[in-house]
Formats: sequence, C-alpha cells, structure tokens
Amino acid sequence: MNVHQSTDHENMEAVAGGDLGRMDAIYRNRHRALLHFFFRLTGLQATSEDLVHEVFLRMIRYRETYRGTHADGGFESWMYRIARNALTDHARKHRNEAAPADGELETVPSGRPTPLEITAKRQDFARLHRALRELPEEKRELLVLARFQDLSYERIGAILGCGAGTVKTRVFRAMKELGNIYTELCREKAS
Repeated sequence: MNVHQSTDHENMEAVAGGDLGRMDAIYRNRHRALLHFFFRLTGLQATSEDLVHEVFLRMIRYRETYRGTHADGGFESWMYRIARNALTDHARKHRNEAAPADGELETVPSGRPTPLEITAKRQDFARLHRALRELPEEKRELLVLARFQDLSYERIGAILGCGAGTVKTRVFRAMKELGNIYTELCREKAS
C-alpha cells in the first residue's frame, strides 16, 4: 500500500482552500525550525514561542495570499517572509526592552544538538552568541537563515528579494564581521 505523505506546500494549498485542519501537519513539521529561528535572533524562549504562534496565526489569517510556486521559493520562503514580518512587528512594539545580559540566555530544548552546541564549549557558545547579538540585525538574520536554518542561498534570496549571488556575498561579509567581533570578545576575556 502506497501512502502519500502530504508536503507542506500541499497542506498549505488545502488550508488556503478552507481545510484548516491541515494546518496541524504544517505545525508539526515547522514549529521547531521556527522556534530555533526566533530564539537565535532574540535569545528569549518565551518571546520565540510567542512569535512562532504569531506566524501560524498569520498563516491562517493570510492563507488566501499563499501562492507557493517554485519560482518564488515555495512554502518555506512564504513562511519565513511571514516570520520576518512578525519579528519586525514585535521589535517595533518592544523597542525599549533590554536584551538578555551575558549568562542570562535561555535555552530551547532540542531533539538534537545544533552545530554550535556540538563544536563549542559552553563558555565559547555564550561568547559566540554575544558576538551574534552584536551584529547588525540584517546580518544576524542572514546568518541565522543560512547557518542555523540551513536554507539555501536561493531560498534566502527569495525571502529577501535578491539573487543567490548577492546572498552569498552578504553571508561571507556577515561571517567575517562575526569573526572579528568574536575575536575582539576573546581578547577582552584574555585581558
């Protein structure tokens, strides 16, 4: 018996057509990736959870706008555009709140360790996270999409509205700046 597993694209098309029950499958497939995306950008678990829920509410609210064609990056690009908008709106509303101080970073439980958790010691992880927070927001977001969410440059380009070559150049520059900030933080610790 051949059981067809629906893709997120197929499920979202069904949701756009009025079958809201298919949103459950999308949630099961995507909530953890979104949670990690927001957590790496905000450093706050509760805020990240709230933003994930906001994304799914917006997906339902704007379901009629879904046009997940391959040319525009499909479902994933549409989802991350919504996520970026939710984060921007949240940042506007909470502009005056302070970011978590060093050592106050929350943790998001994970079924498997991220590349940073595997390769970095706890102390280095905190320093790297601090360096990431010190990057300008657009560079931090780009690195989270490319390095933590494992999106291709083509997908990121569809999300940001630019070409894959432009994304590759921006990721390279953001990584270089992150390395410089991290090195400086290591020097501060050593002195």
